Amino acid sequence: MREPRQITASQTMMAIFNSMVGISILRLPRIASEHVNSDAILVTVIGLGLMMFGIGIMTLLGYRFPKTSLMQFSKQIIGKPLSFLFGLFILCFFIVLIGFITREFSFMLSSFLYPDTPIIVLVGTMLFLVAIATRNDITTIAYMHFFYFPLLCLPLLALIVLALPEVDVRHVKPFLGNGTTFSHFVQGGVTVAALPFVPIGIFLLTVLTPHTQNAKHAIRGSLLGGLISGVVILLTVFVTIGVFGYMETKSPLWPLYVLTRMIQLPLELLERLDILFLGVWVLSTFTTILSGYLIVIYTGSQLFNLKSHRVLSYLALPFVLGAAMYPQNIFHLFELIEQIGKIGLILTMGYPLFLLLIALIRRKGNMSK
Repeated sequence: MREPRQITASQTMMAIFNSMVGISILRLPRIASEHVNSDAILVTVIGLGLMMFGIGIMTLLGYRFPKTSLMQFSKQIIGKPLSFLFGLFILCFFIVLIGFITREFSFMLSSFLYPDTPIIVLVGTMLFLVAIATRNDITTIAYMHFFYFPLLCLPLLALIVLALPEVDVRHVKPFLGNGTTFSHFVQGGVTVAALPFVPIGIFLLTVLTPHTQNAKHAIRGSLLGGLISGVVILLTVFVTIGVFGYMETKSPLWPLYVLTRMIQLPLELLERLDILFLGVWVLSTFTTILSGYLIVIYTGSQLFNLKSHRVLSYLALPFVLGAAMYPQNIFHLFELIEQIGKIGLILTMGYPLFLLLIALIRRKGNMSK
């Protein structure tokens, strides 16, 4: 169904930024440090490079097949049976992934704000709010991202600026050393690329691109969104490692949040700056889950030939809730996220690359549009 309004390049950029800057970046410095110690920044660059590679593949597919979704042009490239099978895998992957992200968010709220509130209440509340929001059309959701963008981007930039004077450059040296090997960098980069914000940012393009004003706007917005979010994520890792050092960064579950508790505004305007940033993390998690849930119901509607994604807004809720309640504890959750994330790389990067190569060989699509 074609929407009455069309998404602009700036809205695409903001939607991708809001989707990628979620709760995953709170523990990204710890994950990178665990693999290569002080070389965490370089590992983050490798992971973000893989992310941009995935975004580039998806934008090329969108350019070859304008105004069509992934499920629609995959049928043209590899046929209906294989397209349906891969689409089903993608649907199941994002159901589980969104459930796990929501569970991590609920663990964080339970740890800092609501220790006596049952986890299922926090999970259910967030998912219900997201289900209501995704009943809007695609362009309205893009306008929501447009509205939330400054509320996420400006506080993050302020955090980076306030933390820079506390950075000790010795904490990020040596850039290549500490007994790390090439395999450590590869494993670390893959782990970073397997974090939930990467597949959500990449596959959000499959939802937005058919509704953009033209293919060039989709390319411009997607690449700019990936670049800006990548720079912000890299800077947050840099300031976190630079302030704490890689040894201390490994200790807390969410080291970036701990950083907000240390930073103070000039003239001590606010005593507890972390309370303000906790609201930012809640909002960023909401926008990430919103995009991921939209991918779930949009993919499902395309997979089963439904007229609108709104049909699945509430029907998908029990499946995502079930996935969210599966992990036994926070450490089990982190282990599952890492495992399913690495498997998901095959779907989020390998499958689009496979489609692009087959489209080039079979000369499918029209590059002139």
